[in-house]
Amino acid sequence: MAVNPMLSAGANAISNGVKSMDSVAQEIAQQRLGEQPSESAGDGEPRSSSSIDEISASVVDLKLYERQVQAATQVVKTADEVLGFLIDVHA
Repeated sequence: MAVNPMLSAGANAISNGVKSMDSVAQEIAQQRLGEQPSESAGDGEPRSSSSIDEISASVVDLKLYERQVQAATQVVKTADEVLGFLIDVHA
């Protein structure tokens, strides 16, 4: 079993997930949102349903990347445990 590739794959997945989360968070921040939860965007213009759909999709993507990072973290943790076990057995 190759442990080093597991660590590399986990670290790469964490890095990619964090970069993707950053990108989606920037998309959300750039969206024009009003402070009011009603149909008005706060500047006198009504919020379009497509804008709400875009924000909803971005929030779902953000959650997806969060889960990706959590799963990759578990891969790294497992690889670390396996490596520790192999060192203990070999010593």
